[in-house]
Amino acid sequence: MSPTKRRRSLVSLVPLVLLGGAAAVVLAGPGCNSSKGASSQDGGAPDDVATVESAADTSFDGAGTEPEAGPAGFVFFSTSPEGAGSVGAVFDGVPVMQSPCRITTVYGACVVYTCPSDADAGPGPGAGTLTFGAPSLEGGVSVDAGATGLYALATPGPLFSPGDPLTVTASGGVVPAFGPQQVEAPGSLTLTSPTPDGGAIDVPTSNDLGFAWTGGSEESAAVLTATGVATDGSLVVARCTYVAITGEGILPAAVLGPLHGLAQGTLGWGQANLATFDAGPWSVTLLAEAYGSTPATFE
Repeated sequence: MSPTKRRRSLVSLVPLVLLGGAAAVVLAGPGCNSSKGASSQDGGAPDDVATVESAADTSFDGAGTEPEAGPAGFVFFSTSPEGAGSVGAVFDGVPVMQSPCRITTVYGACVVYTCPSDADAGPGPGAGTLTFGAPSLEGGVSVDAGATGLYALATPGPLFSPGDPLTVTASGGVVPAFGPQQVEAPGSLTLTSPTPDGGAIDVPTSNDLGFAWTGGSEESAAVLTATGVATDGSLVVARCTYVAITGEGILPAAVLGPLHGLAQGTLGWGQANLATFDAGPWSVTLLAEAYGSTPATFE
């Protein structure tokens, strides 16, 4: 895979979280729910930063992804406010296909990843044919892995409604057969601050950036992301995870700083539900997320 195509693949996966997703990017880091370290700066975060930070829930932070936990996989259902969606999976146990994304910062409820643009370790292991089920997918849809080991299929219409049962079954391969495994579809978050207007949002990276939303559930995670592409083509992803019902969260200056001046900037937000299960020695995370995103300029 060429560096250009690789970079486009990485960028296109990030909203699946974010997420995604980059469902795998969103979930690949070790959990961190410390309320220490974040500080509000003028024009940035909500007033009670400690309360916001303490709302982080490590149950949403990549169960089974630490190296000592053995091989890991990710299966996802994702939909956007515009109605388009996607399903997919990756079973290589590292974020974003075979990319050697590296955690560069862990800060409170947040993690920053850097993903090189030219990494391609060849095809990853597979689980045979995956069959995804949802009320909108009459009879289900079957998806086979592509050349890189990534399973991916776009759906032109709305993929799910809140509360829908979403299922996946695998015929089996290097990853043993499993399923049907189920996760409940989450609702969408309505972002109230910052307010997307169709243009790029200016984000001063020296300040915390506060988010507020409605529609959060106490059983779901709210995931906030910021992404940008460096001059060498590498992708930088900042991700913070909070309990969705709190209705507010921040992207601290400590994780926005690495995005200063990067191109193709994007802010993302989403609500996610997940379930985990074992397939032989594999620990698999099943993720369902409703997400939104808007262009951003990181100053």
